[in-house]
Amino acid sequence: MRWAQIEVETTDQAQDAVANILMENGCGGVAIQGDAPVIVKGYLPVDDRLEDRLLHAKSAITSLPDFGLEAGSGEITISYEDDQNWAEAWKQFFHTTRIGNRIVIKPTWDTHDKPELHDIVIELDPGMAFGTGSHATTQLVLKALEKHMRGRKVVIDFGTGSGILAIAAAKLKASLVIAFDSDDLAVKAARENVLRNDADNVVEVHRAESPAFISDATADIVTANIVAETIMENAEQLARILRTGGLLIASGITTGKSLETEQALRNVGFDIAQTLKDGEWVAIVGVKAG
Repeated sequence: MRWAQIEVETTDQAQDAVANILMENGCGGVAIQGDAPVIVKGYLPVDDRLEDRLLHAKSAITSLPDFGLEAGSGEITISYEDDQNWAEAWKQFFHTTRIGNRIVIKPTWDTHDKPELHDIVIELDPGMAFGTGSHATTQLVLKALEKHMRGRKVVIDFGTGSGILAIAAAKLKASLVIAFDSDDLAVKAARENVLRNDADNVVEVHRAESPAFISDATADIVTANIVAETIMENAEQLARILRTGGLLIASGITTGKSLETEQALRNVGFDIAQTLKDGEWVAIVGVKAG
């Protein structure tokens, strides 16, 4: 398979938003380089979805000034690399990362030099799937999971990507994790990472577009590190699959969309227990009311 290297010229103010746009449109991760201008770089598979993804990305980048962000030229440059070159390029910007007090994300090719007694180490090779642990959206959910996982909970991970959140939940002693994603590459990567972390006795990975396949009131916790629009579109389904008193940890939400997302969740019976922020990103912890 060939890969398209996508480079977007932008500003320091808009770099996080541009990075999110690339990931929303299929990039498994991004690298951010330079300062004037900033170059945000990601990779997409060269297939029949490439043109559509690039058009969506360009449209979203063009609309950033509507949200008060100066995006610079927003120029998109595309070049092509083969599979091996992509794999080597990926390793240059994904390294072992500690998140919260106990969670350590370790790429399969890296080392964990300073282990602590109670570390929870997740071995990860994301492939082309979202979720390296390096982005604020993922880190916010991992911190919330570390705080709220008590006892043997049933966890559902909506948009699992690399499987990072599902594996974290399993290692935090979940009794069952149902993870799903609509992207075939993500499902493949997640299943491989689940096996790599010996979590296949707890985590099951499905290909699905939405939580519709899950039974009512199945989950104690739902994680949804996706985008605000998808969270709002699926708000009723998210409420349906959670038990009363269960938690929704929703991320991938920009500050400009956070109040709208909170209201959409309140409309279907959630109380907002907490909002977590990291720069332009927000995670919402909602409790399903009785």
